[in-house]
Amino acid sequence: PERARLNRDLLRATVDIALKEVCATHSHVIPRGTDVELLNRELSDEAIGLGPLEALLADDRVSEIMVVDPNTIYIERDGKITLCESRFTDNEAVRSTLERIVMPLGRRIDESAPMLDARLPDGSRVNAIIPPLATRGPAITIRKFSKVPLTMDNLLGFGSITERMAQFLRRSVRARKNIIICGGTGSG
Repeated sequence: PERARLNRDLLRATVDIALKEVCATHSHVIPRGTDVELLNRELSDEAIGLGPLEALLADDRVSEIMVVDPNTIYIERDGKITLCESRFTDNEAVRSTLERIVMPLGRRIDESAPMLDARLPDGSRVNAIIPPLATRGPAITIRKFSKVPLTMDNLLGFGSITERMAQFLRRSVRARKNIIICGGTGSG
């Protein structure tokens, strides 16, 4: 994993240098007022990363990313689902991103296997479907896990559980009892 990260970092640095050179050489065709750093980052993310998903994956407040189609990406941030401004250029860009997700895993997603469940290197869960199962083009859902786990105090503070429920759970854990907890998608 460490070696792979170093290789990715080296590749990213090499691509960033090349993109800066290209932008400097072709600055006459870049519209005035364009944030060249942002342009370089977006091009780099598109070429070797996960495109517009890179910034969303880096945002610790984002817990879920839902790509409905290239122009429709929803995110769950701080428990609220909102339409995101990020976009893919087209269906092929979404497919290319999917290929970059599955290639290191030795998996595939194609017409003969149009649905995929996988994990990203950080442990995030990925579910993807492509046509013919997906009617609007490739769709991707990524469920990220918080770097800071929820505590019983968090659950009480959010109003997710009552004090009596917290006491029951604490006693059950101390007594090493089996516990089944279930709920709707995303409620965990």
